[in-house]
Amino acid sequence: MKTLRLIFVVIVIAACLVPSVLMFCGYKNANRENRPLAQMPKLFTDGSFNEEFTSRLDDYVEDRFALREYLVTAFNAADVALLSDFNGTNAVIGKKNHIFYAETTDDHLGINQLTPGQIDSIVNFLADIMAEVRSRGGKFAFMTAPNKASIYPEYMPSRLYVTDAPRNIDMLTAALKERGIPVIDAKAILLEAKEERTVYYEHDSHWNNFGAMLVYNSIAEEFGLRRYDPRDYTVEYDRTGDLHNFVYPSTEYPEERIIYPLPDSYKSKRPINFDRDKEIETTSEENELTLLVYHDSFGRSLQPILSTAVGRLSMNSYFPYKLDYIEELEPDLVLIELVERNLDMLYEHAASLGY
Repeated sequence: MKTLRLIFVVIVIAACLVPSVLMFCGYKNANRENRPLAQMPKLFTDGSFNEEFTSRLDDYVEDRFALREYLVTAFNAADVALLSDFNGTNAVIGKKNHIFYAETTDDHLGINQLTPGQIDSIVNFLADIMAEVRSRGGKFAFMTAPNKASIYPEYMPSRLYVTDAPRNIDMLTAALKERGIPVIDAKAILLEAKEERTVYYEHDSHWNNFGAMLVYNSIAEEFGLRRYDPRDYTVEYDRTGDLHNFVYPSTEYPEERIIYPLPDSYKSKRPINFDRDKEIETTSEENELTLLVYHDSFGRSLQPILSTAVGRLSMNSYFPYKLDYIEELEPDLVLIELVERNLDMLYEHAASLGY
């Protein structure tokens, strides 16, 4: 018995020491979580002691301890296998191998939703943007990118109690239509399309390229742009999703990547990198139209398609929106795309401006 206890103690000590030793010897993990890692904090800032040093140091070590991705994967895999649950803060393990972004849970349950008055604030804000665009001779449209759970609620855990409260995405879409503000109803498009084939990745929070193409065609119809056949594609299995890297960062989970035969007709000043650049601009000889897109991560898959459809595409991922770009660029077309889970942020911004 004493021997077993000694072995157990040695294993525990080794498990604690090995990552620390490797870290200080220069071992570096691969960052597969698609987020910036915490930086080493300074002990003194502006000539005085940094009161946040210990908490920042804790973040730094947590992000960078050696073998982190393997240990996190092992712990989470055991968590799911033994408890059929996941205790992480970024993801929810659903049915049939689906993973969902944890921040979308409130929307799925119908809790902490906006009030009708708050929805009106957003509508009034967007109405003023539309008026500004139209005063310059342009067209405007707004689109909410649905949370994956809004398209595949059947794959969310059964233990979650779903209310019948009105959802932000539905209230806003209805209010925009009532006010005559052009809206791309991506939720309706994708709910219909999912009966034909998958429109979101299993281990990612985003729509796949098939879903993106269907949404693009609706944008094209609104703005009078060229459309594509959404069923003319090839498939490769080489994409690992963002949520997979949250839960199982040391492993790969290749999902199908749909590839469309888009014309190689646009150019950019430098290689496109959405992780690095808040502003992306492309040009083509398709037409003389300028399209300004305010977007989040859901806009990334739209970029290659949009770039082939207009003479100039300017994509901007700043939030709050830099609306002075409308005056600066004089765009013919303006699209705002925002994911469902962040509609409350749009309300907060509108309210801060007095709407």
